[in-house]
Amino acid sequence: MKKTEIILKEGYPFIFVTGGIFLISLLFRFDTFWELFWLASALFMTYFFLNPERVPEKEGEDVIIAPADGEIIDITQIKEKFFTNKEMIKISIRLTLFDNHIQRSPIEGMLKDSQYLHGEFLALSHEKASELNEQNRTLFENNKFSVVTNQIAGLITRRIVKWKDTDHIKLSERYGMIMFGSQVDVYIPKEAMLKVIIGEKVKAGESLIAFVK
Repeated sequence: MKKTEIILKEGYPFIFVTGGIFLISLLFRFDTFWELFWLASALFMTYFFLNPERVPEKEGEDVIIAPADGEIIDITQIKEKFFTNKEMIKISIRLTLFDNHIQRSPIEGMLKDSQYLHGEFLALSHEKASELNEQNRTLFENNKFSVVTNQIAGLITRRIVKWKDTDHIKLSERYGMIMFGSQVDVYIPKEAMLKVIIGEKVKAGESLIAFVK
């Protein structure tokens, strides 16, 4: 994935299929409803796979930026069991179909490790969805602390895309994407000073969610 791409290449099949059906509907004079439906579908797919630039609100080793667009639906202290086995603050971000689905690094540092789980596709409202659904867990570290993100697939999601392997990563750099509606959990140090609340909307790579002193 190139950051200069206006539209992600992962979206081309969806755009070409829906756009192609729209052209066929015009050629064969489908009912107006279906012409409008396929036009709207092609436009939505183009919008969904846009690749916007983002500038972090703050920069530095002590800041944590939102890894995903969406609404914060939960903030709780819990033991992070994927990598650190430490008590951390978990912030859950729910994405709708109209949120940009690119995930971005919450800190400047190293992408140290990742774990992919080929799970189920339960509705995200299901109490076991965050445990059983397909997901990709990623460990980020800098000289001061660790942050873990977990990309969780939803009911209609069928693919989690990974763009970045273990390497140095910049603050707000793109590292992956979830196809369609989904959730991203981010685990931050329990001593972090939160800058967000439940119900707040955040933008990946832009919104400040916490400081760590």
